[in-house]
Amino acid sequence: MNSPKSFRAACALVLATLLGPVAAPAASAAVAWPERPVKLVVPYPAGAGADTTARLVGEKLSARLGQPIVIENRPGAATNIAMEWVVHQPADGYTLFFALPTVVQNPYLYKLRFDPRAELRPVAKLTEVSFVLLASSEFPARSVPELLKLAAEKPGQVSCGSPGATPGLGCELLKSRGKVDITVVPYKGNAPALTDLAGGQINLLFDLVSSAKPHVAAGRVRAIATTNSKRGDPQFPELPTVAETLPGFELTAWQGVMVPARTPDAVVQRLERELAAVMADPDVQARLAGNGLTPSFEDAAHFRQTLAREFTRYEKLIRETGMKGE
Repeated sequence: MNSPKSFRAACALVLATLLGPVAAPAASAAVAWPERPVKLVVPYPAGAGADTTARLVGEKLSARLGQPIVIENRPGAATNIAMEWVVHQPADGYTLFFALPTVVQNPYLYKLRFDPRAELRPVAKLTEVSFVLLASSEFPARSVPELLKLAAEKPGQVSCGSPGATPGLGCELLKSRGKVDITVVPYKGNAPALTDLAGGQINLLFDLVSSAKPHVAAGRVRAIATTNSKRGDPQFPELPTVAETLPGFELTAWQGVMVPARTPDAVVQRLERELAAVMADPDVQARLAGNGLTPSFEDAAHFRQTLAREFTRYEKLIRETGMKGE
């Protein structure tokens, strides 16, 4: 009669024989990824700021992966069209999402048919960028205290453009924390909002420092304050911050990469490593800085922590302001 030890060894041998053909392809599939082009879905049109960054990162990532990174623009519905499409794609590493703060804002602004908190998995944060409060050249106020005083004297007559959730939230925070009645004017994009600001149709606009800089330099609009926590933004180093007048006022954005939630660990880890190398590339850093973006890489674990804080922060801010999705 065989000993218990011999019996266990025989069972292990049979089990290994049975599982070997099944386990081997799964392991090789993980190692082989990617074997075909990878889509990077951008929730804005071609030529938008997010698209520019995505194409730069995609170009460098393609060289490292040895496969084309195909940029697929799916704009509309405050990025919900792209997000919803991505979460329903196979979780095989061949569909990536170019993520923005709408991931953490939209669950509190819209009735979504999906949950980005559960259905998207973080891979890496790539960049950060702040906003600047702009005014039309004819607007008499030249500082945050002056504009709040003017808004208090003329309720509802000062207008602030809202071409998206983050700049719109800036307008709402200006109202709630400044305790003034400002008219928020919705726009379908940043370009028409900037056009109307330059033409004097609206008075104020929170814009990314990267897109605002050339318009300010050309004298088409005037910069009043940045939305950083402290002074010294690289694009507007001399400007005061809104927080100097309204403590705690901070408005920033970030860009990152996410994937459908069930994407295999091996794929996420490979992407994480390659994106870290891409963001360490001096050429990438210089080109991002030229576009007003601050390289700010975070791996998947740290990006997950950042997202958790952002979900909490935006839930509080959106409830505070009573802001609704446009």
